[in-house]
Amino acid sequence: MLGKRRGSAGMRLRPAARRLAAAVRRISGMPDYQAYLDHLQRYHPNQPVPGEREYFSEYLRSRYGDAPTRCC
Repeated sequence: MLGKRRGSAGMRLRPAARRLAAAVRRISGMPDYQAYLDHLQRYHPNQPVPGEREYFSEYLRSRYGDAPTRCC
């Protein structure tokens, strides 16, 4: 019985940890690839899905442009 409780608590903790990590990413301005995939699937199902590397490259390009990111 004790093993079942521990397992079920762990199962509830994982989604909570994922939500917390996603919230931290949003607050810090980091992109959330999984949220982007969920958005594409829900609202743009016919659009091609970029790979994770392409997604982050596009994110950096849209955030910083082609200019250098340092001032000096």
